Amino acid sequence: MPHLLSRTQPDFSSLIPSGPSMRLPKFCFLLSFPVLLSACAQTPATTPDTTRQMMQAAQNPDALARIGQTALQTGDLATAVTFYGRAVALRPDRIDLQLGYAQALTANGKPNEALGLLMPLAAKNPDNSQLSLVTSRLLIEAGRPREALNRLQAAFRQNPSDNRVLVALGVALDTLGNQQAAQGYYQKALALNPDDVAARTDIALSLALSGSYPQAIGILRPLRSELAGTDQISHINAVENALALVYGLMGDQTSSAAILRHRMSEKQAQENLTFYNAIRSSSHEAFSQQ
Repeated sequence: MPHLLSRTQPDFSSLIPSGPSMRLPKFCFLLSFPVLLSACAQTPATTPDTTRQMMQAAQNPDALARIGQTALQTGDLATAVTFYGRAVALRPDRIDLQLGYAQALTANGKPNEALGLLMPLAAKNPDNSQLSLVTSRLLIEAGRPREALNRLQAAFRQNPSDNRVLVALGVALDTLGNQQAAQGYYQKALALNPDDVAARTDIALSLALSGSYPQAIGILRPLRSELAGTDQISHINAVENALALVYGLMGDQTSSAAILRHRMSEKQAQENLTFYNAIRSSSHEAFSQQ
């Protein structure tokens, strides 16, 4: 399977309970929960007060969520799942904790489990636009764009000026093969915010899928230059992946391979190039039948 992720990932930002970031020693994430608390304690000896504090932390869902988020940021996905799971078990009514848990599950390669968690929650909270958006993004990733489209259209009716919903609608429609309608939603998003990186990246991909390669490159190259040297890593990765795909669809194997080999193994790069060629061939067949 190709290793390309051109689209921006489901938006889980601003979902984690606020509070000071927990800077734990890296080895702490390798320990089980009871051992972690004692190993990371700053006091030299256990006293009744420190024991009580550790027990309180074990029952504090916000503290558990912050540990889970720190583990997620350092790549310790199993620990992130464990701590978010504990937080959710303590407060299953907290949507922010459920979303954080879904983020950890998705990062750990378990998007279907994340969907199983969020879909009943979304059904009970139809007015929560963030929950609807994340659930829809996961449905698209799971190959269920029609279900995602239905949810996103409902979210759009509630808030037609939400850029995140507009871009997600475009992605769902692109996935269903309706590039013209998809580009209409991206253009609406860009009319509201011309600097929206996700909208610019995704409209370029949509243009490429409809055969407008020069337009796609004309969007992505300047965008890559704008992002160079910034800390917007996820956007930088999405733009680089999109460029590799567009070059591949154009038949420019040299440029596509140069990007891919800088970012992945030779085997993975070859898998992606083969995938691009297959898309290119099917696209040419579709255009010739129109």
